[in-house]
Amino acid sequence: MQPAPIADLLTEGHALGLVGRGAISTPARALLDEALEPATAPAAAVGVMARALPKPIDHFLVQADLTVVVPGPLQRELADDLTTVATVESAGTAMVYRVSEQSIRHALDVGKSRDWLQEFFANRSKTPVPQGLTYLIDDVARRHGQLRIGMAASFVRCEDPTLLAQVVAAPEADGLALRALAPTVAVSPAPISEVLVTLRGAGFAPAAEDSTGAVVDVRTRGARVPTPQRRRPYRPPPRPNSEALKAVVAVLREVTAAPFANVRVDPAVTMSLLQRAAKDQATLVISYLDAAGVATQRVVAPITLRGGQLVAFDSSSGRLRDFAIHRITLVVSAHDR
Repeated sequence: MQPAPIADLLTEGHALGLVGRGAISTPARALLDEALEPATAPAAAVGVMARALPKPIDHFLVQADLTVVVPGPLQRELADDLTTVATVESAGTAMVYRVSEQSIRHALDVGKSRDWLQEFFANRSKTPVPQGLTYLIDDVARRHGQLRIGMAASFVRCEDPTLLAQVVAAPEADGLALRALAPTVAVSPAPISEVLVTLRGAGFAPAAEDSTGAVVDVRTRGARVPTPQRRRPYRPPPRPNSEALKAVVAVLREVTAAPFANVRVDPAVTMSLLQRAAKDQATLVISYLDAAGVATQRVVAPITLRGGQLVAFDSSSGRLRDFAIHRITLVVSAHDR
């Protein structure tokens, strides 16, 4: 037998708890016990494995120095929540987490509230919650979100608040999803050309402007083809041979198989596609920029969008992951590839 397949088999067996330290584990022996019926062997192995594994706990211990001591394996949901609000300081049989301003801000960024944080520590800690932690949560939550950042493809501004209110309330503008940020400013996820056409169709007279406030013409213009200086006699193109045709077909197939060329989708379109996929429980292929700016393709199943993050099932890792929406450069349906 080849060494590589054997090593892979042992790695999988170790991950499943079938082998350990070079020997077959007790649950694996129960699974292979010839004295048991084939139908009862899996149940026997599960029973032995359950007795070997420690029972998950549903609590932790919050210390006065804002550390959280976990005296055993946590329940899965509780472990995920604790990872959201604290960072691992030391790992081992009893793990130690630390709550800090940064970790609390991260929890607020992903959608947790001040009340949720207070109840989480009060209900799950076997020790009294330190007053310093309560003050820290209140202080960070008070300052969190004072600056808001969002996405908009176009804006509408008007010196007359009454006129802008009429524009936002116009039935013809429902498809633009206009949202008033101030009495004289509204934003829309629709492109500027669509906003102009819709508002003009509703009886208003908007004008497009650039970043300096100057009025500009955003209509598309046709390309001008220069007149050839001299006419050349017509020569029929040579007929391609079979070698050239095969090369062309190979190039076309390669281009068709790579939908993630140097293209970046509009942020508003990205949000729309992700929301629709989450609603329809569809699978997408996204181009995602990591922290180093390297683009990778990932097959994901969107679950929800919250706090500027896409929560989706990542098929490559086999678990739920958070993806920063501003790093998603392209979205394609998995069935279109």
